[in-house]
Amino acid sequence: MTATAVVGLQWGDEAKGKIVDLLTSEHDIVVRYQGGNNAGHTVKFDGQTYKLSLLPAGILRDGITSVVATGVVINPKAFLAELDGIVSRRGPVAPERFKVSDRAHVIFPYHLAEEAVLENSRQAEKIGTTMRGIGTCYREKAGRTHAIRIGDLLYPDQLRSRLSEIVEFKNRMLAALDPEFQPFDADAIFAEYLVYTERLKPYICDTTAFLHHAIANKKRLLFEGAQGSLLDLDHGTFPYVTSSNSSGAGIHNGSGLPARSIDRMIGVVKAYTTRVGGGPFPTELHDTTGEHIRQ
Repeated sequence: MTATAVVGLQWGDEAKGKIVDLLTSEHDIVVRYQGGNNAGHTVKFDGQTYKLSLLPAGILRDGITSVVATGVVINPKAFLAELDGIVSRRGPVAPERFKVSDRAHVIFPYHLAEEAVLENSRQAEKIGTTMRGIGTCYREKAGRTHAIRIGDLLYPDQLRSRLSEIVEFKNRMLAALDPEFQPFDADAIFAEYLVYTERLKPYICDTTAFLHHAIANKKRLLFEGAQGSLLDLDHGTFPYVTSSNSSGAGIHNGSGLPARSIDRMIGVVKAYTTRVGGGPFPTELHDTTGEHIRQ
């Protein structure tokens, strides 16, 4: 068995994290391939409880390499805060066992502001965004012109120039949408992200090449999904979905590995279905039984 994937088959919160944690010790590499810090899971390890959002569950175990692959969108501030939480309790994380894709896209403060303005403008038709800039970052990934990837952070001169152009555009747009909007300072954002880059630099690499090399060398891979299949951008209850492909189909695009690489696919469900946020929920219970289950 070379590669196993764990995906949620409902609207998330199926306890995928627990299943991944149970399987981690059987694998060499754990891969997060989509989403951002808009979904998390709780893992108990060595008698302690950890809440992970961006970091793969393998980060808790010695001898396991964790990979944040191409399909993930990264808020460096949240990412490093989560990493610091692990380091403070378990010690330093060596670059040899933690890899971050140079092609993953970066969330900036204006992504959060834009998402909030757009969601609030919908009034009664809100789609239930987490307000963490995930959707706006993925939209710019598709739009290309204003997208910045992790690898771009390594070239400060080009980054400064691009940020100046993007922030000028965002300030004009957001001011037109929200009279109370306070404009962003491109130089301040640039300085802040330079600090993040120095800390991220040891972990940045071509994770697609790394994973292909791992498969060729018979390493055992575990793919850790976020959210659930019914929140998939293309196959979920659109428009009340997430902004990435959270079904099994997202693995190949988000990691760069072909479909034939996956030997085993594990779908996780729970006995009673729940849904967070907006959107249809056909089997929702509004009686005392539903209230009892919620509690």
